[in-house]
Amino acid sequence: MGFFDDLVLPDEPSAEERSVVARLRPPGQDEGRYTPPVDRFVPVLLSQPVPAGEGPETRVMLTGWSVWPGSVTLHLAVFRRTRRQGGSDSGQSGLRVGLLLSDGRRVTSLDGTTTRRVPLTGADGEERAAQLDQAVGLIPLDPGLHHSHRSLFKTDVDLYLPELPPAGEATVVVEWPDEEIAETRVPVDADALRTAAGHAVEVWPGLEAPEPDEGPRTIIHMEVGGPPRFLAPPLTQRQTETLRREEEARQRCVPRPDWDGMRSDDWADPALIEARLGAGAPPEGHVGWSGGTPLHLTAEQGCADGILALLAHGADVDARDDFGHTPLWYAVHRTKEAAVRALIDAGADVWTPQEAPWSPGRLLLTTPLAPLVSSLPGAEELPAEEVAALRAADALIAAFGDHPLWTEGLGICFVRDLTEDEVIRRLGADPARCPRTGLEDAPFDTDDFDETLRHVGVRAVEGAQGGCVITQDGYQTSDPELLSAISAGTTAYGLYFNPKGGTFGSLARDGEIVGSEEIGMWGHGLDPDAFWTFRFWQRDPGFPFGADAFAYACAAAGLVIDDGREAVDRHAPRRWVELPPELR
Repeated sequence: MGFFDDLVLPDEPSAEERSVVARLRPPGQDEGRYTPPVDRFVPVLLSQPVPAGEGPETRVMLTGWSVWPGSVTLHLAVFRRTRRQGGSDSGQSGLRVGLLLSDGRRVTSLDGTTTRRVPLTGADGEERAAQLDQAVGLIPLDPGLHHSHRSLFKTDVDLYLPELPPAGEATVVVEWPDEEIAETRVPVDADALRTAAGHAVEVWPGLEAPEPDEGPRTIIHMEVGGPPRFLAPPLTQRQTETLRREEEARQRCVPRPDWDGMRSDDWADPALIEARLGAGAPPEGHVGWSGGTPLHLTAEQGCADGILALLAHGADVDARDDFGHTPLWYAVHRTKEAAVRALIDAGADVWTPQEAPWSPGRLLLTTPLAPLVSSLPGAEELPAEEVAALRAADALIAAFGDHPLWTEGLGICFVRDLTEDEVIRRLGADPARCPRTGLEDAPFDTDDFDETLRHVGVRAVEGAQGGCVITQDGYQTSDPELLSAISAGTTAYGLYFNPKGGTFGSLARDGEIVGSEEIGMWGHGLDPDAFWTFRFWQRDPGFPFGADAFAYACAAAGLVIDDGREAVDRHAPRRWVELPPELR
């Protein structure tokens, strides 16, 4: 009689009669990368029963290691003598565990996750893949649901390191603010772990792949449990970004004798500038891409206190950058009174032209800050025709109000003298079939970009020299075909606010394209003086973004209007026209 014959029934089915559910396959590429290779090896168990952290009601013990051929599992046991009512989930102040390796690297249970692609075969035999969030670093494992691992007062915590620690001494670090356990360090002999790895036993050496018809390739199953919930979770992406920014801000404020790491908006921070100067950072020297000095960059941000700090440390008030511009030139572009006044009081050159005929003082004469320089020695008076051009440009800019304007991806065309009906006829449509409606009632799907490009809105705009505007969520309003069709006997100017950057315009007169340009570029385009006249030079304009471009386009088309707000309001009613094929 066999040893167990009197303890079992003789009618158990034979192995041949049982169907194959799955067969173990040779190791895959990710074998041991995220979980221990428990199906293939018997690990070496190294005992190391030492305290790893102690609080008033909780103790953490390092119990030992499971050592695999190329990785290790760290075993901790958490003992508590008090269990409180309530959930066991913990926040960032939960149990934190880390390993400091001999090469200086740090791996922890807080290292976050990566996206893991898991291939599987569905019930229909089709190959699929699942995307999972996979912990990295010191990976928490499910210790199992058996009472010896997860009882009322004791919980095992298993953490997997998918590599062997490098030779030398490693350190286990434990901290648990919720349980008043301060940071505790325990030394670990990594050499002993590496030696033990050579004694792990491979259970199925030389394993061959099973035949294709021997059962499913992947079994999908669910385990209830998981790592202990009192482990502190990794930071979210937003939390990580917040910490990174806070650390960057802290590092920038650390006194240092140079200007390295200064961002453009840092030159608006007088405390930071003072800290750098106090540590020995030079007030002179090139720090900008254009050969500017610290005073240039601070003036460009309009930071009066920063300007005063640099001047007090000996900065040259009239230093020139590679373009021949002084700090006052950039301060004027910001139109910040305190910054401009600080430089003028320090003796800055006000009247020497830096972009003929424009000097810093001459620019100031076109702004509300004119009283700062109008009575200074060398002051000049602007020509009457120039003043008139500036006033006309300012009036057109003001016609678009002081509230934010819709510009991103906007196409708009200003055409002089024509009525709505005439514009619609020139666009190839019947005015009687084009009633005025809001965007929500437009006769096309506004979420369909191709449909949007086939339609434009037409609206009259009143003024001393009025006309119409044609708008679209797209670029067609500045295309040569459309401009040529509507400009016979008159003038039209179309522009497009490209979401990828730049505002581009084209002028048409009597059915022909006169020219095209990028609007707002100094010294270029159809009207080089427009850069100054329409205040494209101002860095802090007193009008919403895009109003200067709208005003310039009106002037180029010959319109003189008092109110253009509804003309550019995306939701204001207008008459919708489907463009004929030849105009698309």
